[in-house]
Amino acid sequence: MSLDGPFRIDRALADGTLSRDMARSTEFRTLFPKVAIARDRHLSMAVRARAAGLVHERVVVAGVAAAALHRAHVAPLEPTVDLVVDVAGVREVAGLRRRRLALAPDEIAAVDGTRVTTPARTAYDVARWLPRGEAVVVLDALVRATALDADDVRSVLAAHPEDRDRTAVEPALAWLDARSPGPAASRLRVALLARGLPRPLVDRVLSGPDRGVAHLCLAWPAARTGLALHTGAAAGARDVGWEVLEWPDPTTDDVDGLATRLERLLTRWDPPRLLARPKPWWELPLPPDDHGWFDDGRSRLDPRRR
Repeated sequence: MSLDGPFRIDRALADGTLSRDMARSTEFRTLFPKVAIARDRHLSMAVRARAAGLVHERVVVAGVAAAALHRAHVAPLEPTVDLVVDVAGVREVAGLRRRRLALAPDEIAAVDGTRVTTPARTAYDVARWLPRGEAVVVLDALVRATALDADDVRSVLAAHPEDRDRTAVEPALAWLDARSPGPAASRLRVALLARGLPRPLVDRVLSGPDRGVAHLCLAWPAARTGLALHTGAAAGARDVGWEVLEWPDPTTDDVDGLATRLERLLTRWDPPRLLARPKPWWELPLPPDDHGWFDDGRSRLDPRRR
């Protein structure tokens, strides 16, 4: 038995990998009952999830911990592991939360030897258990890491009509976007959606007739407005008729200020909210042509290649 990752103390003692003197030393620490790990190991959520999966052979890791095992890279708000338990003798301890769920056989998978809910079931549970903003961040990461599709989650939803909090699933899926480049960008997007901004396109490249202009984290093409997570985008965007706000630090706390600035830009093309009357057609931006060019070939917006 390897002691490089989480391990069962009783099994390591039984096969001689671990001596009783080693078990009593400060070299290892106990994470959960009968489960330990080397003290110098980094405790990521995936490591905690694997450790929790060793508590009993019939438990199933669920929720954010399951997403981590499916290689969805997102730091949770708190590191508690959700375990689906259908046996006696598994108690709830610090860092471990028991869940009693009716899992269908096709909702259970194995990842690196750990029983875990499938990506679709994981997304379904995350959408029910977390606030929508945090749930969407996890769902974005889960879709990036797996072949998960929103319709897969809806299939799980349809299979469990009696579950509590199932009404939270569709609102979370409505904000899901697989193109989100990372957790920080996802959190920024859902924060803006929560403040009432219209849903943007994600991860786009703005181009002029002869060159690329900017990489836009978020874009509202009908209003020729975008948000870039790098500097130097605003001037070039203005040359092709776009207003782009530069936001190089998406972790900043001033999301309210950013939302206000974006809303002012978006209302340029939404005059009824300001003037209570339609704007003349000649003052509205031209829609894209069949090849995706806006304003008679002045600018173009394309998905960024990955």
